[in-house]
Amino acid sequence: MFVHLRRSVVFFLVFLGFTLLAFSEPPGQIRVSLPPVMGSLPIALANGWGLFPKHGVDVEVIGLSDNQARSLALMAGDIDGMVCDLTTAVLLYTSGTDIVITSTAYKPEQTGSLALLSQSYFNITSIDDLLSRTARGSNLKSIAITSMSDIEYDIDKLMEHLGYKIDPDKDYSYWYDLLQVATFLSLGSVYAAVLPEPYITYISNYPSLMKDSHLVHLSDFEGIDLLPSVIVFRRDFVNAHPDLVERFYDAYRDAVERINSSTREELIAIGIDEALSLFFPGMTEDSVPEGIMNTFVIPHFPPPGMVPRGQFEDVIAWVNAKRYTWKHPTYEELTTDQFVK
Repeated sequence: MFVHLRRSVVFFLVFLGFTLLAFSEPPGQIRVSLPPVMGSLPIALANGWGLFPKHGVDVEVIGLSDNQARSLALMAGDIDGMVCDLTTAVLLYTSGTDIVITSTAYKPEQTGSLALLSQSYFNITSIDDLLSRTARGSNLKSIAITSMSDIEYDIDKLMEHLGYKIDPDKDYSYWYDLLQVATFLSLGSVYAAVLPEPYITYISNYPSLMKDSHLVHLSDFEGIDLLPSVIVFRRDFVNAHPDLVERFYDAYRDAVERINSSTREELIAIGIDEALSLFFPGMTEDSVPEGIMNTFVIPHFPPPGMVPRGQFEDVIAWVNAKRYTWKHPTYEELTTDQFVK
């Protein structure tokens, strides 16, 4: 009898221990990394506004300096997911990293959300003029772009659309860090660069190092079907924790709804710290030149959706033509509608 009683007590204590552990465990964690692009803003704000814990998921936003470091971290399993270019997602998958595109993040709609820019003191007034000056082997005399990215895809499509034949070894210089590209353009360390918002507005309004200089818009990519940024996760993480990814998206949708229903003034008041840490790490609100915040256009964020099949196929054709990969993954292999409502 004593033995049975002891076993009952031990069983009860073990059961109680597991019960307390279950109720004391923190929400499941997702480790994500965000590039400094508009598509990352809903996640950054959801994190800053505490929306993820509200939906029972702990999201750790991990800062990484450039696209290459972010991709390597995902490959190594140091992060579970990230916002990235569609091009980056395709190249990650074809290089052997088993990821899945769970949704789009943001698609630039307004004209001027991507631009080819130069400083006025270079006296470059057209793309013809720019290409006549670019020189082989010179980072200064080039168009600065992020390597193997949607930006490279978009500038290639623009040049093809306008009838220009590009020599990448002469006309482009390749970078991995978007903030670095923006900095080099602002300092006049490259002839031109392709940049998205909010860097266009920020550099356009930031006091120039040279008196009376300004940014020259050589193209606003009018007529080019710009690619959407996407959210990707490691497939093994999605398979193991679909409930966490679902809760992640519930918080994400809340953030999108809140952004779209807020005025510019409200967003600046409640989200400036998160926006600055995302786009301009190390900068504080006090260091932002007066008046710049009033010039930013807050875009409308669509709910997460599927990547358009046509754009997916175009990217596959482009990365193969550039010889960045020889593989041809199918749309069904690399995308899922599991978290798109």
